[in-house]
Amino acid sequence: MLERYRDLFIKALSNYNNDSKWDGALFGQIKIISNTKVGSVGQDFIILLCSELGIKYELPKTKSGQDATQSPWDIKIMNIKFELKTATEDIHNHFQFNHIRYHRTYDALLCLGVSPSSLRFGVWSKADVTTGKAGNLVSMEKNANASYKLTKDKSGLLPIDTFKDEIKRLVRRIG
Repeated sequence: MLERYRDLFIKALSNYNNDSKWDGALFGQIKIISNTKVGSVGQDFIILLCSELGIKYELPKTKSGQDATQSPWDIKIMNIKFELKTATEDIHNHFQFNHIRYHRTYDALLCLGVSPSSLRFGVWSKADVTTGKAGNLVSMEKNANASYKLTKDKSGLLPIDTFKDEIKRLVRRIG
């Protein structure tokens, strides 16, 4: 009996695949890890990038036994507290950055977009986020206003090789 249900599930699963643009892609492995780990990969990458570029950063301090994920911000870069979101490119060349929250105490939003073979990003002050200058945020839950989604077109994000200059520009503007 179990084999029959397994076969039904495999049949249902066969109807869904990642877009073929991810087949054999340089960053294709990101499509087979959990969404939580996608965020962790993004944070680890930003840490490595800051180190490589000589940019000062720090992570939230935790009290003994406290989970670092409970911090209202993810990484402090050049003394600016960032909420960090990572998303993979969808079939329409968009990125959906989920769970952006207005009520958290951070200074800026950093979004990392992962395409099959390239990385793009955007940075906005919290004021830019709350006033819509970062883009249109849509509630992730009907009749709720705690968690939002920001959809960005690939062309609405910057190439990763401009990261240092854009971070410095944002720090000067809001710092």
